[in-house]
Amino acid sequence: MGRGKIFLQKVLEKKVEDEKIEALIDIIHLAPSAENHQPIRVWVVQSDEKLDKLKEITKFHYNAPLSIAIGFVPGEAWIRESDQKDMGIVDASIAATSVWYAAADLGLGCVWVSSFDTEKQKEYFPEMKECEMVAFMQIGYPDPSGKKAKWHYEKKEKADMFFEL
Repeated sequence: MGRGKIFLQKVLEKKVEDEKIEALIDIIHLAPSAENHQPIRVWVVQSDEKLDKLKEITKFHYNAPLSIAIGFVPGEAWIRESDQKDMGIVDASIAATSVWYAAADLGLGCVWVSSFDTEKQKEYFPEMKECEMVAFMQIGYPDPSGKKAKWHYEKKEKADMFFEL
């Protein structure tokens, strides 16, 4: 995988080709969901008007020419019996992760954005109202002059994260 390109800091002014967008959609469509309930909903955002609206709901837009918005319909996902947790957020996260890595494989950069104003999102994107939005995947061609954010690559020690039972 093209892990060096996963994080997008600066994009070139170049549209993402239709065939690459279709490949990303195919990857999302193949993503698994708990008990195959398939609660996710996906919007391809690339019109200048909607990208401008996206800039009003988050500062993390990177001027990307493409955003793939991923959410889920609460109540459509598998519900874990023991605590009644709706696994839609997990299903949507699997889809977002899949598109993130696929974008890198296609030579694109991608940023997973979950920091956005949910009220403005519902106002500006009424098509998404029934969903809990998980990610606006900002996608574009990485500008080689962009600097990688250090915090994207800092990792805890493995001993602090991995355990054996």
